[in-house]
Amino acid sequence: MFLEDIEKYTSQYQKGMKKITFRSSYLKLLKEPIEIKIDKVYGNYELVFNNNGLLLHSVHNEQNNNFKVIYGYNNKGFLITAMKLFCEKNVLISRSEFKYNNRGKIETETVYKFCLGTNDYKIIECHTHTYEENKRTITVKNYEDEKDTFFCVYLTYNNIGNVIEEKALDIGGLVYWNKKEYDNDNNLLKEISLDENGVQDCLYEFFPLKNNLESGYVCKSAETNYRRDYSFTFNEKNHWINKVIMNDGGPRYFYDREIEYY
Repeated sequence: MFLEDIEKYTSQYQKGMKKITFRSSYLKLLKEPIEIKIDKVYGNYELVFNNNGLLLHSVHNEQNNNFKVIYGYNNKGFLITAMKLFCEKNVLISRSEFKYNNRGKIETETVYKFCLGTNDYKIIECHTHTYEENKRTITVKNYEDEKDTFFCVYLTYNNIGNVIEEKALDIGGLVYWNKKEYDNDNNLLKEISLDENGVQDCLYEFFPLKNNLESGYVCKSAETNYRRDYSFTFNEKNHWINKVIMNDGGPRYFYDREIEYY
C-alpha cells in the first residue's frame, strides 16, 4: 500500500468523523432474460479515525479475501508504517514503510511482502521521490517479476502546488502523458491526454464544483465522446452519504457512506 492509495481514504475525513463505511454497486444489464439489476462491487471498506483526524485502521472487502490495515505515525503525525493483515487470522500480508526528507516531503515508500507460514519477507516494490524546484520524479521499482521492472513518473507543479503535467515512462517508452489546466480559483478545468508525439488524443473538460465536490466532466476523443455527471445527497451535517455516477444521463455506479461521529 502506497501513500497515493492512503490519501484516497484520508481525504474523506471531515471534522468530527469517527468511522466511514463505504459501499459501492453498479447497474448491470442481463440479456437472457432481459433484466436490469444492481450488482455489488468489490473494493468496499471501513475507515476509523481518532478524534484528531488521524486514520487508525481500515477494513477492506475484496472478492477473494478480506484484510485490514493498521497505520502508525511518528510524534510529528507523519505516517511511517502501514501493516496489512488477513482479517480472519490476523496474519501479516505486507508492511509498507515511509521515510521523509528534512523538509517533511516523502522520500521513499517501500513495501515488504511476508511469506505465509514463515518468518521470511522480501521487498516487492519501492518508490523513490526526488525533488528539483517545481518538479518531482518518482522512480518505481517492482521486484516481484522474474526480471526486476521499473518506470519513472515525472510531475511538474504550478506555483501553488497543483500538478500541471504528469508523464510516465518505462523501458518500452511512454506509459501515459497528461497535462492539466486550472481556473483562477485553482479548480481543475481540463485534463489533456497526449500521445508519444505530444499530440492530444483525449480531452476531459470538468464542470464547476458543487458543495466543494466534483460535479462531472465531458470526455472527447476520436474514439469516444460521453458526459459523466455526479449527483450527491447529504446528511444533516452536510456530508455526502449517497453518490450516483451517470453516463450520458443514465445512472451507472452507486456509492453509499455510513458515517459515525464523535
